[in-house]
Amino acid sequence: MFQNNTTTIVLVSAIIVSAALMGLGLLVVNPAISANAQVSNGTQQQSITDEQNTVAIQKTEVSALDPCIPTTCSYVQKGNLGHQLVMALPPRTDGKVWVGTVTWTASKPVEILVFQEYNSSVTADAAHGKPLTAPVDNGEVAVSLVKTSSGTPIPSGSYPFAGNGLAFHTLGGDKFTITYTVAATAWKLNSTALQNAS
Repeated sequence: MFQNNTTTIVLVSAIIVSAALMGLGLLVVNPAISANAQVSNGTQQQSITDEQNTVAIQKTEVSALDPCIPTTCSYVQKGNLGHQLVMALPPRTDGKVWVGTVTWTASKPVEILVFQEYNSSVTADAAHGKPLTAPVDNGEVAVSLVKTSSGTPIPSGSYPFAGNGLAFHTLGGDKFTITYTVAATAWKLNSTALQNAS
């Protein structure tokens, strides 16, 4: 009669832990709670948003031609127009930045692009130079181009980031497929420190 005591204890413990996590908002059990749960090209994508201030995304995507051209994006050089891109988090233009972590595995080595709002009123002379930039809406973003290396033969990794947007990219123009998970929170900037926007 009491042969399954261990199983019962484990099951009850799991229920209690799940209930505690749900109370803290850390575990989503009901897919109806998810803001966007859908199946796209056979790959499940889930994201949870709280007024666009928190995001958890898991996707598999194939790269497309980077829309930047040498006259608009300083990281694209003439003669090398075949850069490939997957936009994970489009650049924000609301004065907030994403702070989070991205984990990925790709079919080929990729770079990470992290976008920062660029203040074009700061004039840079020839001695100082101008950082890599790209146009966004009516302004510009500075582009942090991060070459990644996981130390393994598999192009994969995990990377903490802070910026207005996030993308995967290949400078050499190699087409790629990538599966990634992004968990990030939007923060409102002030002059001295980050403040949580929620």
